[in-house]
Amino acid sequence: MQKEFFGNNSIKNLEGLLKNYKKIFLVTGKKSYTNSGAEKKIKSYLLDKNVTFFNDFSPNPNLDELKKAMKFYKKFDPDLVIAVGGGSVIDMGKMVNLLSHNRGGPIDYIKKIKKHENPGKKLIAIPTTSGTGSESTHFATIYVDKKKYSIADKKFMLPSVSIVDPSFTESIPKKITASTGLDAICQGIESYWAVNSTKQSRKYAKESIEIGLKTIEKVVNNPDKKSRLNMAKVAHLSGKAINISKTTACHSISYPITSYFNIPHGHAVALTMGQFIEFNSSVSKSNCNDKRGVKFVKDRLSEIINLMGCKDATDAKTFFYKLMEKIGIEYRLGKLNIDNNGRKLIVDNGYTADRMNNNPRLVTKEDIKNIFEKIK
Repeated sequence: MQKEFFGNNSIKNLEGLLKNYKKIFLVTGKKSYTNSGAEKKIKSYLLDKNVTFFNDFSPNPNLDELKKAMKFYKKFDPDLVIAVGGGSVIDMGKMVNLLSHNRGGPIDYIKKIKKHENPGKKLIAIPTTSGTGSESTHFATIYVDKKKYSIADKKFMLPSVSIVDPSFTESIPKKITASTGLDAICQGIESYWAVNSTKQSRKYAKESIEIGLKTIEKVVNNPDKKSRLNMAKVAHLSGKAINISKTTACHSISYPITSYFNIPHGHAVALTMGQFIEFNSSVSKSNCNDKRGVKFVKDRLSEIINLMGCKDATDAKTFFYKLMEKIGIEYRLGKLNIDNNGRKLIVDNGYTADRMNNNPRLVTKEDIKNIFEKIK
């Protein structure tokens, strides 16, 4: 069971948590640790500790970077891990901590050749963005030759402690706030309609969608402490939602958009969200992936549309893309320099089976091509 601390100045709980630890492996972003104000607040708690820092990895961590992190980790042999940063930083912390305590190379676990047998050390996750909710999930993303993989373990990968202090998000630039905010909202929406959804995951997802839609314009265009707090809650709740349900088609398609075109993850996910609200709303008996049936799926889509304050799926699609415009996020592929060849590259590499099978309506590559035609 994870221990959670949430709210402004919740970082003060770190002092007590570190009392019995001496050797700390600290995973951070290259700049976010300082720029977010986390370093200033955390360093006093580390004065009497033996700390090794690791931040030598990219925004989308790859296999070579993970291997490098594991080499540092094993040499240092810590008794505690702290990950302070965005989703990629926390994912790296989760991966290096768990895989360093299991036999074999990381590729054995990335390709699911082996199962984890041993837990890592205690891990404290401290987000500095309001997006992925990685501090509340039991999986992490890694890229191998530009292809996205997920390492997951319900028993061993969920951080032992999460400290969500929204004050660390106050210095985030507008574009990043917009992209990460969209990621959190999209996670909530995808979780709500997911084949693997449960009553509990939908409860988390519904609250994240409601708060997110009310908050995102404010937190991007005219942020204050309340909007930062609310957006942190959106990310945390959507993380708890997908920790149960996982994500669906929009996330699957987003991975090559990010890896080949350097479009931030949340932005990449949002590109197809409006279209998928309409697409999934047209589910029929012949293409329904959810065993609970067409009516169940349509009811969930209707609830999402109502949360947006819209009358139907087409109205909701328009609402979503207008929302992206209001927060300065482009949704036209052409304006993002994704041409016909680029769209083909995404279609060829954007079909992640576990995500697509979790979408309530069957998705074919032809369907993705048609969706791209509508946003080109």
